[in-house]
Amino acid sequence: MDQHLMKEFFEEQFKNTSRFFLYRDKQLLKEAKFQEYAEAQIKKASRVFWSITYLLFVGSWYGVMEFIEYGSDPAWIHLFIGLASWGVLIVTGFFATKEYYVVRSSMTLFLKILRNNEKKSVP
Repeated sequence: MDQHLMKEFFEEQFKNTSRFFLYRDKQLLKEAKFQEYAEAQIKKASRVFWSITYLLFVGSWYGVMEFIEYGSDPAWIHLFIGLASWGVLIVTGFFATKEYYVVRSSMTLFLKILRNNEKKSVP
């Protein structure tokens, strides 16, 4: 597999996600350490996923507390905050899960391709 082609692919793929594209990631690509790069992306995606999962639990607890508050003191603000927090949790959970599985599956496939190419190149 051509290293120049892989560099171009990653630069094009992550052009719009520069805020998540760390300096270390760029250095790994410049040095053509593609396997280390893919493994680092999988680890990073896993950490972000579990952090968001924790925040979803905290946010759901906050939403439940607002619903309980609405039950004891029926002010519309408590109902609105409870519904809004649950809405944000559903949307955030969906997109975080989607992003995690997209990164994980693409980097896992990339690792398999690299390993397959290494096996072919070794006599």
